[in-house]
Amino acid sequence: MNKRLLIIGPKGSGSHIIAQAIEQTDKPIRKVANLLYTKKTIIVPSQYLESPWMHKHIIALQQEAHQALFLLPIQSTKKSYPPNFAQVFRIPIVGVITYKTGNYSEEMVLKAQRSLKEIGIKRRHIQVDLTDKNDLLTVEKYLNMK
Repeated sequence: MNKRLLIIGPKGSGSHIIAQAIEQTDKPIRKVANLLYTKKTIIVPSQYLESPWMHKHIIALQQEAHQALFLLPIQSTKKSYPPNFAQVFRIPIVGVITYKTGNYSEEMVLKAQRSLKEIGIKRRHIQVDLTDKNDLLTVEKYLNMK
């Protein structure tokens, strides 16, 4: 069975943009209300993260994944993940702070890093500009998917 990259994130975090870059396609990945399996990824709909009773389904998906991305939009004011949620996963987790060019301050970066720590991601995290193709390509290199 082909293990995929599990992509989890709240609304507006750029999960489909990152999946499109990992899939190396120019064709947009359509948004659906259900889990979306592509060749290399599993995209979890934001509604799963917003509903506490769906968290067990997200956790179960790690059986089909080799690692997971926890996306966190830098301008987010709402806590989307429960405290220490990443701690229940037994696959490697990478926190990804997402933003669009020039749309953030250093204070916002520090706040996002604190949020990642609350989620349970202590060390492995990166920042990704969703409008920069080179930045998006570095995600795959960082994850050592090639």
